[in-house]
Amino acid sequence: MKKRKNKDFKPYLVAITGNFGSGKSAVGSLLKNDGFLLVDTDEIVNEILKNINPVTEKILAEFGSDIKNLNSDYLINKKKLASIVFIDETKRKKLEFIIHPAVEQTLSTIFSLSQLEKVIFVLVPLLFECNLEGNYHEVWCVKCDKNVQLSRLEGRGFSIEEAEKRISSQMSQDEKESLSDFVIDNSAQIENTKSQIDKRLKNGFN
Repeated sequence: MKKRKNKDFKPYLVAITGNFGSGKSAVGSLLKNDGFLLVDTDEIVNEILKNINPVTEKILAEFGSDIKNLNSDYLINKKKLASIVFIDETKRKKLEFIIHPAVEQTLSTIFSLSQLEKVIFVLVPLLFECNLEGNYHEVWCVKCDKNVQLSRLEGRGFSIEEAEKRISSQMSQDEKESLSDFVIDNSAQIENTKSQIDKRLKNGFN
């Protein structure tokens, strides 16, 4: 049985997950354009990493001052940090242990201030890896053909080696699909992705 949030909790929470480069943000943008409230946990993390705070102090203590930016709006150099944690599962788990409680606290605040919303969509890349699926009523998984996925990531400036490392550090796409309530194939044109979303939205949320 899939672990999901109690139906009595309002608003209805839908997590959108999927592997690196699958197109979660594209799906989120479509939902946002349709007028839904969308929360991106990556944006929450970005805000945390901008300045000195209890979380970034712990990250620097754990991973060293080499990950600091010298001339940037961000205190933490995300690319340097990623190059460390995506090749070492132990270090990735340590980072998650430091940063995820702060993200969950921010989400809790957003949800409590959004009681009038019927449904809230949340982009959560590492939903299953961090066992967070029980915090949501429903989980959508965005999948993508591997060749298309790598091509899109190359277009975003990642080398094939970098992309492969990040993808291999996550749960397999097939396993994520099996654990999800709804799967969106984002391998083709965006119009095809939108038609899948629209078909699901017509069924509503209970």
